[in-house]
Amino acid sequence: MTNNLLNFHLKIYGKVQGVGFRAWTKKTAESFFLTGWVKNCDDKSVECEVSGKRENIDFFVNACKKGPMFASVKKIQKKEEFFKKFKNFSIYY
Repeated sequence: MTNNLLNFHLKIYGKVQGVGFRAWTKKTAESFFLTGWVKNCDDKSVECEVSGKRENIDFFVNACKKGPMFASVKKIQKKEEFFKKFKNFSIYY
């Protein structure tokens, strides 16, 4: 069952804090049937891990390049990781 499911760790740089990026990420990930988590980092970036089908992750990453209305994404680092099963998509504070 998990053979077509993947995990990716993303680090998103730019103006991504104070613009509703985490809430937007949760809503967007859920719209692509992805699970995982998102959190703000001390270096002003946003970090997240998403789990699901590759096609859905690709759509999600493309959406993250734009982000919510007041965000300005400069760079996304994407790294494939071993599959992990998450129950839902969580925002970490």
